[in-house]
Order: sequence, then structure tokens, then C-alpha cells
Amino acid sequence: MADRQTALVVGAGVFGAATALALARRGWKVTLLERATPGHVGASSGGESRLLRSSHGADHFYTRLAWDGRATWRALEADTGQQLLVETGMVWFARDEHGWEADSERVCASLGIPVERLGADRVRDLFPSVRTDDLAFGLWEPHAGVLRARLAVRAIVAVARRTGVTVRVGVTARPAGVAVHIADEVLRADRVVWACGPWLPALFGDRLELTVTQQDACYFTVPADWRADRVPAWVDFTGAAYGTGDLDGRGFKCSTDRQGPPFDPERDDRTPLPAHTTAARDILAHRFPALAAAPLSGTRTCQYTTTVDTEFLIAPLDAGTVWIAGGGSGHAFKHGPVLGDLVADLVDGSRAPDERFGLSTRTPSGGLRTAGHKG
Repeated sequence: MADRQTALVVGAGVFGAATALALARRGWKVTLLERATPGHVGASSGGESRLLRSSHGADHFYTRLAWDGRATWRALEADTGQQLLVETGMVWFARDEHGWEADSERVCASLGIPVERLGADRVRDLFPSVRTDDLAFGLWEPHAGVLRARLAVRAIVAVARRTGVTVRVGVTARPAGVAVHIADEVLRADRVVWACGPWLPALFGDRLELTVTQQDACYFTVPADWRADRVPAWVDFTGAAYGTGDLDGRGFKCSTDRQGPPFDPERDDRTPLPAHTTAARDILAHRFPALAAAPLSGTRTCQYTTTVDTEFLIAPLDAGTVWIAGGGSGHAFKHGPVLGDLVADLVDGSRAPDERFGLSTRTPSGGLRTAGHKG
């Protein structure tokens, strides 16, 4: 019997954990390395919630990937016995009759993904209080919802362990050519996948065109009829705003998706920026008038590791042995376990390297996030 191929995956966020699981399911001997613990407070894959939606404007690839990702999250729920996806549905507040949401509607329909265009009256029926006079329509995704982020990434890691992945936590890894340096150890494998999110630029410098920014999620104390089991998740693409109902008592989530200032995950304080909390309050006052004075119940500082075109970065660095998997750009988490299959396809050669994920210079664009612009 031929020796099993080996892989080292650095970073147990959604990119790394899903990749480790996918490779192990293909028979690889995999070690997953994590500097803290899966879903920790400083991780891009930590926190309480992430949106799961299929709409990606005119982009067919990510639309299909997100829909397939939903199925893999459901399979993971069945495997672990945990509810990871709360299927609240999602409404997009479309301000333009022929804009990004109309493109999303057309692409989803062409792929057989359920969507429905709603008039203002039906949008108003979805919330106890909502402003609709500036909307052309609402785009409804009935099977979209909210993922319990921290639980979800830990669930992937748990299944990876059961599948044979060796998980080492509390280790700080550094590149050592085609190997990985940990304290006084040098680890080698047939493939090394660096999936370290916002730590990637510090590890690889100018070789990667990645920007790490501070993004703050804001939560507000609201009455019971604003719970996530009673109101849908929502996005205002043109207004660069998104949120969810009160999930698990955390509060009503309302945040700006305008790109924040540069952030160093190793050194910067995770203190929310006043401009971000002010923006969240302005969003509430504009879109949900009854919540204009809702008390702020908490915030969470996270970080986006963003490429200029918001496409993922999944590319080889050294003759196909060392790979980078990152550039989630604030929209990676929803794809979940299927994202690992995509990375594994590239790493094991099942799929040829894809230029859209490569290291080459890219054209700036923000159309894959929940915001129509960065500034």
C-alpha cells in the first residue's frame, strides 16, 4: 500500500478547519495547527453569528458555492446533532429596480435557488417597524439565515478529529521555506496550507496583496418580537448595512459594512470605533424607526482580511508545495465545509490553479460583500 500523502494546515478557522477535514476525507494524513483555540475571540471565524445567503449579484460561481455550502452545513448539523444554521430567511433592501439585487434575483433563479421579489407591503410585514419608502423592492431568500459562527467552526474541527486529523492547539507557527517552524520543531509535509486569516500579511509580507481592517458588530437590546425566530436577517447593499434579529439573547445585530481602518490582530486593541457605533445607530434610525433609541447591549471587534476584488486568495507559493488559503473578505464563512473541498481540490491537483484566486494583480471591486462600495 502506497504511503499516505501528508498535509500541515495552519489556522483552525473556517478556511483551515474545512480544508483539513476535506483532505482527511480523501485519505490524507493531516495535522491542523492553531495558535489559540478554534473560534477564539481574536479569530475571524469566531463570534456569535454570520450571515448565510446565496445572492452575489451577477456572479454565478459564488452564488452556487454558497447554495452548496448551505447543504454542507446541514450535513454537518446531522453529523454533530447541533443546530448551526438558524433559517430565518433574509431580505435584501433593493433601492434600484435594476441594480445588484436584480442581478442576484436573475442568477439565483437560473440556478434553481429559491428567491422572491417582494413589494413594499410584504417587506413591512416582515418586521415590527421598517422604513420602505426608499426601496424599489425587497429580494427574499427563504432558505438564507444565520450561522452560529463559533459553534460552527468548532463543529468542523470536532468532525475533523473524528476523521483522523491531528489537532494541535497553543502553537505558534512560522514559515520555514517549504516547512513549518514551531518553537524548536520543524514540521514537513507533502503540502503546507497557511490559512491564518489576518495573520497572513505579517507572515508573508509583500508576497500577498491583502488588507486587514477593523469591522465592528453592534448589538442592541430589543423587545421579544425582534428575536431571530420572528424577524429575518437583512442587508442593505447600497447602504452598506446588514444585521440579524436577536439570536440567543445577544441582541439585535446592526452593523455598517463600510470598510474600516487598518488593523493589526496582534497589537491593536479590540475597542469598537465610535464611528462604527454611530453608523449603526444611524442605520437603525433610518431603517427601523422603532429601534432608534434601543440601548447598545454590546459590540464585537473583528477583522476582515480583504483582497482588492473581494475574491478569495487560494494559491501556491512554492512549486505547489506551500499554499495560501485566505482573503475571506468578509464573505467566506457561509461557504463552510464546501470551501474546504474547493481548497482541497486545488491543493491535491484535482482542479487546476484558478486565476480568479491567484496572486496576480486584481481589479478593485467590492461586489461580493454585503456592501456596494468600500468607503
